Amino acid sequence: MNYFITSREDIKTSAIELAQVKRLQIFDYLHQPAKIVTMYYNFAHLDAENKLGTSGRVINLFQFYQRLPYHMDPGFDQSLIKQILNVPGYQVKGNQAERNGKVRIKVNQDNNRLYYVDYLDQYGFTDRRDYYDCGCKTYTEFFEDRARLVCRQYYDQSGAVKITYHYRGGQGNIPVLTLIQLVDQNQELQFDNQNEFRAYFLDQLVANDPDALLINDRSDVTLAAFRLMHTSPRRYQVFHSAFTQDGQSNSEISPIYQPINEMLNQGQLTGLISSTKREAMDASRRFNTNMSFAIPVTFLSQTQLEKSIPPTQRQVGHFIAVARLTKVKQLDQLINVIIRLHEDFPKVQLDIYGYSDGWNNYQTVNELKKIINNQGADHYIHFCGYQHDLTRVYETAQAEILTSQYEGFAMALLEAQGHGCPAISYDINYGPTEIIDNNISGELIPANDCDALYQSLRQLLVDPELSHRYTQNAQHAAAKFSLNEVAKNGRIFSKKLN
Repeated sequence: MNYFITSREDIKTSAIELAQVKRLQIFDYLHQPAKIVTMYYNFAHLDAENKLGTSGRVINLFQFYQRLPYHMDPGFDQSLIKQILNVPGYQVKGNQAERNGKVRIKVNQDNNRLYYVDYLDQYGFTDRRDYYDCGCKTYTEFFEDRARLVCRQYYDQSGAVKITYHYRGGQGNIPVLTLIQLVDQNQELQFDNQNEFRAYFLDQLVANDPDALLINDRSDVTLAAFRLMHTSPRRYQVFHSAFTQDGQSNSEISPIYQPINEMLNQGQLTGLISSTKREAMDASRRFNTNMSFAIPVTFLSQTQLEKSIPPTQRQVGHFIAVARLTKVKQLDQLINVIIRLHEDFPKVQLDIYGYSDGWNNYQTVNELKKIINNQGADHYIHFCGYQHDLTRVYETAQAEILTSQYEGFAMALLEAQGHGCPAISYDINYGPTEIIDNNISGELIPANDCDALYQSLRQLLVDPELSHRYTQNAQHAAAKFSLNEVAKNGRIFSKKLN
């Protein structure tokens, strides 16, 4: 079995989890068995699996031990709420129960499903909080008098405590995880941290599978756990972004990847997977391994590549950027170019699709909005948030624009090209040069050259024939990433392993 490891699947799905779903489809096409492994607890797991089409193909660390009998009917939760509130001597008022005029039980719901129940003491302090997942009590949190978390207990299908997380007071009144206990195979095991627990779980997952292969898509979640495993399955680390700090192949390796050389030498890691051929070659050289492979993170269906998209529906001056609102995307450069362009072409507008990076209290998006507001550009530059399906956007925009400092693949460029949308991008590592046919389906311009970006977009506006040519050639350029073509990389990977 091939296991693709991540943190969790969310409704607002990140590019990494979307890439895992695509890889599942590639492996299915190659008749290679595969499943997704998630390490975080996720209340939205069933909704996310239904959305992504991964039902029955996800193994979660907590569910692996809990094995809860989920109840899909929301009506079950409503009956459960009545049971919870129906306590002798308590008066039920709405979704809470009172004793002697004081609230002692408080029920909280999410989308008409029971989410958690607070139990309060006589002074109004929350003593414990029971969380529910599809009609099952899944874990309980216990608090001390300053509302700081002390303990979290996860239950199995019989209601017995299966996993316990212990916390102690830390700096700034923030609890620190000090011990994890697992009751398994009639014994109690102890782990000092998450990495030890995850390593034990992975050992159990592959224990009876001599052909097991672990592909880690989240280095911050599982790479350290690979080092602590007692079994020796084949283990691969995926680079979803550049492996150096600034995307240049000879620059300093990012701190999280610095243990890789030692791990390769000690057999704790078998090899590396990149999204592009260029990065796979650079990684092979930097980490001194011949087990470095390129498997694109996505592919396009033949139906999409052959879809007829009328060029007349494209809106002249409508530019888009599909990117997470984070500093590395350098959207400030694009915004300033659009502001400059709008002075001469009032019909120009920019729509930015992607969710905000919460790092440092949303500093990046706040700075971007400040630029827009200071220039009075909010009526033609819009933040459109995360959208799962951008088909209509790609098929009506004049061009998709990418101004990142570096990328791992640049999935949005390929999706745009697959919908016949011209792509304008900085010529950076890694992705754009393998996706765009330069001056045929779009244009590669020097990195961080805002004047060149301005001239490129201006030329699209004044030269309809150029824009039409890019549109006509976009799907042909994207055909390099059809399922059949991408699967060839998967075949090479499989043959190297066998």
